Amino acid sequence: MKKIIITLIAVILAVGCIGMMFACTDKYDYTIGVQGGTTGEFYVKGNPDMLLDGFSNIECKSFNNGGLAVKAMLDGQIDYVIIDNEPAKELVKKTEGIKIIDIPLTTEEYAFGVDKNQSELLASVNALIAEIKADGTLDALFEKYAALEYDNDGNVVGGDEAIEGIVSKEKDTGRASEQLVVSTNAAFAPYEYKKGDKYAGIDMEIAKMIADKLGLELVIDDMDFDAVVTSVGKNGVDIAMAGLSVTATRKQSVNFSDPYYQGAYQVLVVKEDETRFDGCKTKEDVEALLKTK
Repeated sequence: MKKIIITLIAVILAVGCIGMMFACTDKYDYTIGVQGGTTGEFYVKGNPDMLLDGFSNIECKSFNNGGLAVKAMLDGQIDYVIIDNEPAKELVKKTEGIKIIDIPLTTEEYAFGVDKNQSELLASVNALIAEIKADGTLDALFEKYAALEYDNDGNVVGGDEAIEGIVSKEKDTGRASEQLVVSTNAAFAPYEYKKGDKYAGIDMEIAKMIADKLGLELVIDDMDFDAVVTSVGKNGVDIAMAGLSVTATRKQSVNFSDPYYQGAYQVLVVKEDETRFDGCKTKEDVEALLKTK
C-alpha cells in the first residue's frame, strides 16, 4: 500500500509539473513584432505617456526595422507585425504573402527633437517647416519618396535612382559652432535610410535644408533608435530627426518642433491568407480580436 501511495504522489506531482509547463507556454495568445522604441512597441506593451493600455495577452518582440519583423512573421516566428502605415505600405509593395489591415490603431504626428538649450535653432527649424509646407516643397518630398522599392527585409533596392543622397561631414567637436549634428536611425525609409555611403530620406533632406539655411555643415550621427532622442544635447548632437512621434517622455529630453507630418498611424500587418481581421471596420474591432485567442 505504501508503494502505491508513493507512486500516486509521484504521478500527481508529474501531472502538476506538466500542467505548469503548459500554463507557462500558454501565457500569451499571440506574439507581435515591432520596431524597437517606436509607437508600435508602446502600443503593444502599453505606455501611459501616450495613453496606451497595451495587451497583457500579447508577447512583444522588438526588431531593428519593420522588414525584419515581417520576415520573422513569414518564417513563423511571430504571429503579426505592427508598424507605421507608410513603411507598411512600402513593405507590402515588394513582399509577397503579406497584407495590411489598414485601420489606424494609433494617431500620431512627427516632429524633430531640438536641444533644449538651443531656442534659436528651434525657431529656425519651425520657420523652415512653415516655409516648405507653404511652398509645396514638403508635399513634393513625400511624393518623391513614394516610388521607393524594397526587398523582403525592408531595404531600399530601387525607385531612388534619381536621388543623389546626402554626404555627412565628419563630426569635429572643435568646430561645433560650424556644424549641425543630427541624430537618426537610418533604417526607417522613406524618412531615413542609407544609400551606399550617403544618406537619403525625407528627414535627411530636411536636415540638409536646415543646415544650408543656417550656413552649417551637416553631420549625420546614425545610431540605435532608442538612443536618438536621449543623445540630443550630448556629444555635440543638436537635433533628433528619425520619424519621431511627440510624447511627454521625449519632451523631457528635447523641445519638439512644429509637426511636419500629421496622419501617421500604426497598422496591423498579417500574412495574406489570414482572414480573422477581414471583417474589421474599426480599431475596436481589431483590438477585440487581439484580446481573444
